[in-house]
Formats: sequence, C-alpha cells, structure tokens
Amino acid sequence: MKNKVTFIVLAIIVVSLFLVVKFSNSAKTIEEAITTPGSKPINIIHEEKTDKGSIVFYNHLGENDLSTAFVKKNISGYKTVYSGIQGDMKLVLNKYGVSYQYFPGIVETSLPIYFGIIGNPDIRQVKIIEKKRNIEDQAKIINAKDIRIWLIYMSKFEGSDFEILGISADGKELTRIDDNISPYYADQKPFKSTY
Repeated sequence: MKNKVTFIVLAIIVVSLFLVVKFSNSAKTIEEAITTPGSKPINIIHEEKTDKGSIVFYNHLGENDLSTAFVKKNISGYKTVYSGIQGDMKLVLNKYGVSYQYFPGIVETSLPIYFGIIGNPDIRQVKIIEKKRNIEDQAKIINAKDIRIWLIYMSKFEGSDFEILGISADGKELTRIDDNISPYYADQKPFKSTY
C-alpha cells in the first residue's frame, strides 16, 4: 500500500513538472511567438486566420523585408510552426511588380501556400498557372494597411513548375514569372515542423 501511494505521488510530481515546463515555453501573444531574441521590433501587416492557425505577415521596423509565419494557438499559448523572410523587397518589386515565396505543406497547418506583395499599382489580379497540367487559379488579394498581399492555397496544384501572372484591371498581362519551387512540390506529403 505504501509503495502504491509513493508511486502515485511520484507520478503526479512528474506530470506536474512536465506541464509546467510545457506551458512556460509558449508565448502569450503572436508578437512574442514570432519575435526572436535580439531582433528589431516588428510591425504586423496582416493576420490571415485559418481553421488550423494563422498566417502572419509582418516586417521589421526600418527594414525592407516581408516576413511570414504560420502560428498556432493552443491552451499554453502561441507557437510558430513555420516561418520565412523575403529580403530586399524594393529590388524584387521594381523588377517584377510582385514578390513571391512558397511555403511547403506542414503537418496540422493550412500550408502549402504561395504568396507575396504586389508592388505595381496597375496589377489587380495575380494568377498561378501549374505548368504540369496547365491549370490555373486566382490568388486572394489582401489590402492590409498600405500594402497589397496576394495569397493562394496550393492544395489543388501538383508539381514544382509554376508561372505567376500579374494582370491589370482590363485583363492585360503586366508580368509573368517562371518559378520552380524545387526541391518542394505542391502535392507532396506534408512533413513535420522542425520548430
């Protein structure tokens, strides 16, 4: 009887310690979850809520970048599951009129996605064309503060070769970008986050 009581007490202590460590590592806000120690302050441009978490678009104050993170919330707080950064936005936007980045499929997220900023004010639509089967879809345009973001979920696409088209209000093609997202491909099996 004494051994059973000791075992139960020890099990409660171990579980309690595990829960304390687990809950103390989570961030209380999205900002805390996406900010790294020593980094510049951030400006959240837009939070796109999905059924599995949020896609957060932000930049670092005084920098010419677009940072993006997929953040999940659970009972312990917020956690970044995947993130990336596009640097030197002025150069890319001047050259192409739009920036572009691909996030691969991650287990228990709304990824894969293709996205970027629209820098050319004449671009009103962004379309993605899958070269493998010659199918296309139109991206969602998000007007966030003074920045326009394009976003498309890639679940219906296959392969690695895509074209990104920037189209004017009257249907004229203003930019065409050939992109290969290799070593990723849109229809690959989602993998576990390394975060």
